[in-house]
Amino acid sequence: MGRIKGMLFLMLIFCVKNLSAQSTVLKPDKVFGLYFDTFVKHDENALNNLNTYLKNFVGEDGIYKNNTETAYTEELKGLTNLFLSGFSENIREECREDAKNYFAALFDRYKTATYTIKSMETMRNDYSQSQDISEVFYDVMIKVPAKVTIIDLKKIKKISAKELKGYLKSLTNELVNADKEISLSEKFNLYQIYKGSDVFYWNGGPQELLWKVNNFYFKNINSGK
Repeated sequence: MGRIKGMLFLMLIFCVKNLSAQSTVLKPDKVFGLYFDTFVKHDENALNNLNTYLKNFVGEDGIYKNNTETAYTEELKGLTNLFLSGFSENIREECREDAKNYFAALFDRYKTATYTIKSMETMRNDYSQSQDISEVFYDVMIKVPAKVTIIDLKKIKKISAKELKGYLKSLTNELVNADKEISLSEKFNLYQIYKGSDVFYWNGGPQELLWKVNNFYFKNINSGK
């Protein structure tokens, strides 16, 4: 009786391990979702799930070490510094908090973004004839202000700290209350990694997801339309 129980216990462990292994093999649309939620929405749960998935074929050294809060802080600081770089030191210091609040509101807006996968195609990697690439064609839907406050940033030297602070506060408020939805159509490549009979999907530069949304957003918001 004890031997039978032991055999059943071993079979149970084997089944659990097998199910666990199977659950780590994801379809490309699911992998894309993990990348999008991690790098556009700064979703910590998505990052943890993405890292769990990546461990299957890149190992511990290939996962993302920074948490989403650290990445968020670094990106917020980078955009704030970039925006203020053309102004004098005094104006930069006076307006830093307002610029930071604006970009924080922008990232909050990104968290509400949604996407739709239109289609997926498989093609051979031009640089590796033994590897295929899954091309994901997607739309991102995000809200922008219907109308925005305009200031002539080409005349940076003539803009006072008071004017810039007022401009940033107005933009932040307009962004928080954005009600006009726009959509971006883009493509994202997932490189197929083969491990035994399993196929995994990977992208080495997923930050492009955020960069593309950033560029599209600023083109629309700066158009004044």
